[in-house]
Amino acid sequence: MSTIENLQSQTRADVILDIMNGAIQSYGFEKFIISGLPDRGQDVRPFVLLSGWNAEWFDRYTGLGYVHLDPVARHCFSTALPFEWADAPYDAEADLPARRVMEEARDFGMHEGFCVPVHMEGGMQGVVSLVGGQPDLTEKTRLELHMLALYAHGRMRFLNTTIPEGGRRRAITAREAEILKWAAGGKTASDIADITGLTVRTINQHCENAQKRLGTSNRLHTVVEAIRHKLIRL
Repeated sequence: MSTIENLQSQTRADVILDIMNGAIQSYGFEKFIISGLPDRGQDVRPFVLLSGWNAEWFDRYTGLGYVHLDPVARHCFSTALPFEWADAPYDAEADLPARRVMEEARDFGMHEGFCVPVHMEGGMQGVVSLVGGQPDLTEKTRLELHMLALYAHGRMRFLNTTIPEGGRRRAITAREAEILKWAAGGKTASDIADITGLTVRTINQHCENAQKRLGTSNRLHTVVEAIRHKLIRL
């Protein structure tokens, strides 16, 4: 959790860039981007929160609207789960624009990576995309990268908005906070039920209620936002 705690205290994008670069390199990745994903026809550049991409590729990708052709970006709208770039579906024979984007990306060394979709309140879509050929990721490392990406995205959203954090926060109940704290420690609903004496159904209901209050898309995202807003402490 040290990287997440370090991110929490930062207010400068360049420092966060350095922290993220160090963190992802420890997993075998080289570059990353944190961004929102625009509706079709919109320019992606105002949505980019932090980029560690090669400047030439960034200018080409954003300037030519490749975000709307990129199968990796498109796949983010259909899943909430992290995925490897190679698993983003597209027909290379029929979808020539998508193939062009992927082939040009390869020329810039951007042909392999790991992507974390971020579903936000109000239907907004975001992404944290890591670049690099990585070894087989274990379930543990995928979970660590998922949490890191969600937290970094949330921190950059906060730094790029004029809304005070207190105004964005939605209270959760003491019981919801307790359950999320156990979940953050890796406990399953069954584990938490044994610890608290509640039923698994009640545990899941508390998690769903907290998810609605925080406008998150899944349990892990709820835990990350609760940590980020200091609603729970580990």
